[in-house]
Amino acid sequence: MSKEPIVHFEAASTLAVVVSSNEPLLFLSADQKVIAASTSFCRTFEIDPATIPGRALSELGNGEWAMPKLVSLLKATASGSARIEAYEIDLKRPERKTRQLIVNAQVLDDGDKDHIRLLIAITDVTDARAEAKLKDDLIREKAILIQEVQHRVANSLQIIASVLMQSARRVQSEEARGHLHNAHNRVMSIAAVQRQLPTSPGGIVELRSYFTHLCEASAHR
Repeated sequence: MSKEPIVHFEAASTLAVVVSSNEPLLFLSADQKVIAASTSFCRTFEIDPATIPGRALSELGNGEWAMPKLVSLLKATASGSARIEAYEIDLKRPERKTRQLIVNAQVLDDGDKDHIRLLIAITDVTDARAEAKLKDDLIREKAILIQEVQHRVANSLQIIASVLMQSARRVQSEEARGHLHNAHNRVMSIAAVQRQLPTSPGGIVELRSYFTHLCEASAHR
């Protein structure tokens, strides 16, 4: 007596949850045929919902989902020998911007080894990564600008200090010479602090290093 094939039906509640999800989701059979896709998935990746059910993952859209590494990982996940967590892929489509995606997949196993299902969650991080890169670029440009300003300030202070010392050597009045030396010391004090700023986290000046620079500057007057 021949054995009748077992016909599996998907729970309406499961399909409803997948389709209505705000997150791009794919509900696949073990052989990676699409059972259902969330409205968010169709909208995000511009795929007609009517063309999805029953098709292989690799056939979606214009074939952009036919990624050998992803297909292999999903096959291993379905067999229980692997698990997809935060797997990053680049979705490349003709005449469209490449999207950076993070894929998570898990097995929905009801105990029947012939009824393995895969639930795939997809997060588009393209814009977030672009914003993070822009922020990093701005921080880097700001740091370069600050270094340039500090370099110019250091040069200016050095010029002022040199002029004050030259003036002090030329004047005849001891009182005037004393005022010029005092002004020179003040400028050198500022220069000593300014030299510490580029390497000081949060603009905090390390006092020992500051006084060392200050003493060295005073010794070379």
